[in-house]
Amino acid sequence: MKKLLVLVLVLILLPGVAASSSLSGWLAFPLKMGHESGEVLVNDISLKDGSVLAYPGGVGMRVVPIGGRIVWDDYSFSLYDVIYTSEAMYLNTTYEFPYLLEGERLIAGRYELLMKSVSENGGVLQITSGNISKEINCPSGKEVSFDSLRISLTPMPLLFNGYLRRGQNVSVGEWDVVFYNYTVSSRDGQLTEVVDVRVNGRQYLAEPGDTIDTGSLVIGIGELVGSEYLKASIRLKGAYIRVKVLPSFEGWLREGKTEKLGPYLLRIDKVFDGSAYVSIMNPCGRVIKSGFISVGNFSSGLYYGGLLLGATASRRRDGAREIHVVAFIDEAKLPKVTDVALLNVSFIAPDNATQFTPFDAEVIIKNEGPSDLRYVGLNIDLSNGFRILNDYPRYLEEIPKGKTVEVPLRILPEKAGNLTLGSVVVVGHAPYALSCYGVEQVSFSSEKREIEVTPAEIGYRIVVSAPNGTVGSRIPVNVTVINTGNTELSFTLTLALPGGFGSIAENFTAHGKWLTRTDTLSPDESRVYSITAIPLAPGQYEISAGVESHGRVFYNSTIITVGENSPAPTPENASVVKNTSSTCEPKVVTKIIKVPVPSNESNATTTASGEGSSLKERLIYIGGSFVGGIVFILLLAWIAAKMEEG
Repeated sequence: MKKLLVLVLVLILLPGVAASSSLSGWLAFPLKMGHESGEVLVNDISLKDGSVLAYPGGVGMRVVPIGGRIVWDDYSFSLYDVIYTSEAMYLNTTYEFPYLLEGERLIAGRYELLMKSVSENGGVLQITSGNISKEINCPSGKEVSFDSLRISLTPMPLLFNGYLRRGQNVSVGEWDVVFYNYTVSSRDGQLTEVVDVRVNGRQYLAEPGDTIDTGSLVIGIGELVGSEYLKASIRLKGAYIRVKVLPSFEGWLREGKTEKLGPYLLRIDKVFDGSAYVSIMNPCGRVIKSGFISVGNFSSGLYYGGLLLGATASRRRDGAREIHVVAFIDEAKLPKVTDVALLNVSFIAPDNATQFTPFDAEVIIKNEGPSDLRYVGLNIDLSNGFRILNDYPRYLEEIPKGKTVEVPLRILPEKAGNLTLGSVVVVGHAPYALSCYGVEQVSFSSEKREIEVTPAEIGYRIVVSAPNGTVGSRIPVNVTVINTGNTELSFTLTLALPGGFGSIAENFTAHGKWLTRTDTLSPDESRVYSITAIPLAPGQYEISAGVESHGRVFYNSTIITVGENSPAPTPENASVVKNTSSTCEPKVVTKIIKVPVPSNESNATTTASGEGSSLKERLIYIGGSFVGGIVFILLLAWIAAKMEEG
């Protein structure tokens, strides 16, 4: 009789599942919070008294004033405080619900909590915020932190521990558990008991000592007491969970007190009845924004660059006035120098080029930001194998907002292949409130350009032509140069005259017997270069010409014959006087004439300063050098052997 009384007493004391979980704290408006099967939405707020329109799942719209509470099914929602500005609002709320099962989700504003697994020792939560997701272990009875969340669990709480009576329904939360029946069978001479337990009508068969996992409940099967009672324990396959959402700062600040909040400094300048005057400053103490905030459960706050602050209460303590400040920092909205400066830097260049052939490129800088950019430096970082030929501005005093700067470039590729051309980095200075100097350096870069450089094919064909002549006569020498390569390159033409030859030449530079000049030719283009040679002695001579370009040399030559000059006839009345005692001694007469030459090669003319003679009547002996296109130093050499006759 006593045992039966105990069993009946256990049945009478069966626990239910209460709203043992909660989500509380400050959430950004508009907000969504709660268990996935009973969440609440708050999308509307009255700026007159702070009351909100709440939309609990499945029960329509409810008005919740500050200090009010609504209840539906197994859920409730309460509103305590509101801090508002035109830029941002936060609500201090509490949401209550029964539990969080394994695999279920809880929404807390911008956070989503998923119960991934649970045991009697704790649970594993997967918390997601935006693109960030992290699994955290929550031991039983310990508070863990994630960002602004503080979380504690009571994992797998015991919902029932006692005796189930056969055929009698026991309600455990949303589940009906029934010890339906049992059977006894013989196996290998041993009696085996099999009990039939049904949860919400679904059958589960087990032997004493087994565990039944229904997905929501974990039922431990104990011993049978007679044929009417079954000892059992029922645990939730989930947890009671308590989540707090904290503001970035919450505390009492005295009048005149300065507090650091993220990248800002906050100063309480003056506290009044029902309001306070506060200042938001940069890290160096320069005031960025200041103004009044109201103090109370419905607080008009102050906002700047991701920082919202308000005050929910005030007091006088130790002779000083204090306010209870609540502040929120949105990291994503903190001022960044890139928010006030944006340069679109483009590096425009062709996709293909030829080695050693310069090509045109351009840097385009457009200020697409909201502010002027000052003290701008331009750094063009070309890869090895490219060289800029022209001058370009490396410093710009200012690029006003909306303006575009174009920088033309002339680039020489010195290597061949599929190459990275390089990129452009632009460094400037933009106004920035969080900087102690009011400006901050910013850097923007272009894309990296790639270019296919075809190898240069360097080739020239040289043809040297000159007729035979006599001593002292003028022999025209023509050198034809033909570019047989695939690119227009600078080359040096060198013409070698035999020793003892004089020359008349324009736009050449003389070095001993060598005449040189530089020029360029397009592919398949040809040009004839002419000089006049004057031989001073008879014989057979070789006249050579060569072209050098980027280390490659091409040459050709021709051979001419110089004959004796016929002696002039002696007049009939002339007489020859011989001096037997005289000797034959050669004499060299040298005269240097400086002649300015115009730089235009096609129309070059030369004027000599000697009396009674033109340039073409003067002999240039290759004994010195002169600079072509600016000044000729003409060496006039006359070699005569004068016989003195006695």
